[in-house]
Amino acid sequence: MLPAAAVVLWLIAHRRSPLAQAWRPGGGGRRRAAGLSVRAAGAGEGALVLLHGLTASGDTFGARYDRLAMQGQLLIPDLLGFGRSMDERRSDFSLEAHLDALDRMIESSAPGESKITVAGHSLGGLLALHWAARRSDVVRVVCFSAPLYHSSSEADARIRGMGWMERLFALEGPLAKAACAWMCRHRGTAQWVTVALEPRWPVPIARMGVRHTWLSYLGAMNGVIRHGGWESALQDLEAAGVPVLLANGARDPVPVPGRAAGLALRHGNLEAVEHPTADHDLPISHPVWCVRALAG
Repeated sequence: MLPAAAVVLWLIAHRRSPLAQAWRPGGGGRRRAAGLSVRAAGAGEGALVLLHGLTASGDTFGARYDRLAMQGQLLIPDLLGFGRSMDERRSDFSLEAHLDALDRMIESSAPGESKITVAGHSLGGLLALHWAARRSDVVRVVCFSAPLYHSSSEADARIRGMGWMERLFALEGPLAKAACAWMCRHRGTAQWVTVALEPRWPVPIARMGVRHTWLSYLGAMNGVIRHGGWESALQDLEAAGVPVLLANGARDPVPVPGRAAGLALRHGNLEAVEHPTADHDLPISHPVWCVRALAG
């Protein structure tokens, strides 16, 4: 009786979830590009690259984003070590490794004189800034919910303030390491456990959330999120005249309050906008708003 009741409760919660009901899988085709699994749609000289967040996959950007393929190529990779790009044999998931993988992806997918717009959510927003700063063909950057922390200590304090789950699992520690080790040994079971525990999420997104390794997680957390260094990327982009949009949700606990607006006052190429009700799930919960921001 209890399992049946649990299933009914899960179904009710899932069907009432705005996240689950608003999301549909994106179109286009999927291919391997320089070691990354990439969903691609559209054609033309211009390219829009969308980068997902930590412990996620390109599925974050579902069918509502397909209309952006009308403007040129739409490229949505699963980042190095995550989702369908998970690599249990690899040990290097540093910032440079992520950027090198994106370089190889774009060179195989959109060679030549393509003008690139790059956007990212959370971790992907930081990668977008760093990647754009080292390429001359990027013409615009959009960051959704970017964790712009000045230091590892600020990052840790911010993460601890998000709640007990984040304190236990988001930072490097014995429980996080043990949970990741268990997921690696029981990947299939872990996918469905995540689905059961998170009825508000679309099932494919919940399942993809466990497709990473401890090393890929640490590489992204320590090498990108806690690393800092984004200030120099912003300075380089300002010098190059590349416009940057920082888009956050007013209820998002991840960005530092007021930081995006403060940066917009100091950098002439930077604009900050805020959705009045969104939290950290902004690209999934409010895709139409995000698409408008991307369309410029």
